[in-house]
Amino acid sequence: MKGLITVFLAAILAVNLSAQDEESNRLKVNELKVNMALTLAEISEISYERIINNDMGIGLSTAYSFNEFDNFRGMVLPYFRFYPAQKQEAWGFFLEANAGMIISDEELIFENSLSNQISTESKNQFGFGLGFAIGGKWVANSGLFGEVFLGLGREFNDESYIEGYPRLGLNFGYRF
Repeated sequence: MKGLITVFLAAILAVNLSAQDEESNRLKVNELKVNMALTLAEISEISYERIINNDMGIGLSTAYSFNEFDNFRGMVLPYFRFYPAQKQEAWGFFLEANAGMIISDEELIFENSLSNQISTESKNQFGFGLGFAIGGKWVANSGLFGEVFLGLGREFNDESYIEGYPRLGLNFGYRF
């Protein structure tokens, strides 16, 4: 997880160090945010979004569970957002498409019929999913903002079954 956070911070730094024209220097196009809704479930989610133009943005969310919430361990979720109602740059109602890479713990139970002993073993399981969300973002002139969104994704595991993952957020952040 430390490596994932290091890569995330390096990506943010690389975006900020890239050459920018005069117009993008005036506009605030970077956002850092924390999901307070998931914090209540002891899952920390931190996101970065880059505003491409008035009605589009791309971002990356990383989440980690300290409490193994429903066998969930962590997630990396790149996303694309479309803001059709342009009151300001990337402001108001939005539609989101995302692709989740989910890490969960799977508990395997072994039963020895000769000795009647039961043993368990835990292993990490990786899954990939696609999803969508809808929501709204409200930005203050100071750069502080809040957003609310709700969505659903489908996780396609190596097995023959399909699981879903929720996309839920009450984010607070800063646009710079």
